[in-house]
Amino acid sequence: MGTILARPTTMAMTTVPSALGDFVLIGDATTLIEIRLPSEVTVRSENQDPQGWLDDAARQLTDYLAGERTSFDLATRSQGTPFQEHVWAALDTIAYGEVRSYGWIADAIGRPASARPVGQALGRNPLPIIRPCHRVVASEGIGGYGGGLVLKRHLLEIEGVSALAI
Repeated sequence: MGTILARPTTMAMTTVPSALGDFVLIGDATTLIEIRLPSEVTVRSENQDPQGWLDDAARQLTDYLAGERTSFDLATRSQGTPFQEHVWAALDTIAYGEVRSYGWIADAIGRPASARPVGQALGRNPLPIIRPCHRVVASEGIGGYGGGLVLKRHLLEIEGVSALAI
C-alpha cells in the first residue's frame, strides 16, 4: 500500500499599508487564516495572491481602519486548542464599540476562574481585528495587546471607545 501525500496548499499573502504600519493578510486559496499586526511585520512582502481574493479582505481592513466599516464579511479559518477556539468564538459576541473584560470572557465560556488563560488565548489569536481581541480589557485598565498598547488604543478610538473610559 502506497503513502498518500497531502496536496500542498497554495498560500496567498498581501500587505495592507496604513498610517499605523503595515498589516499582512495571509490565507489559502479562499480563506483568511492570519493577520500579522505592524509590530509583527519586519519586511514588507510582495503581494502573492494569484486569485486576487485577498483584495477584498485588504479593502475591508482598510475601510475599518478609516472608520468606514464596523464588521467584516470574510471567509476565515483558525486552528487552536479547544479552549482557544472557545475564547476566540466569544470574541465574536463583542459588538463594535464595546469592550469586555478578560473575566467577562471567562464567565461567558463557563470558566470563571480562567481570566489569565483567556488572556493567553487572546495573545494567540491568529485573526486580530477580525476576531476583536482589542475589545478585551483588564478590570483595572486597558490590559495587553500583541500589537502593542498604542495600536490597541488606536483601534478602540476608531470604534469610538475613549481610552479615558478604560
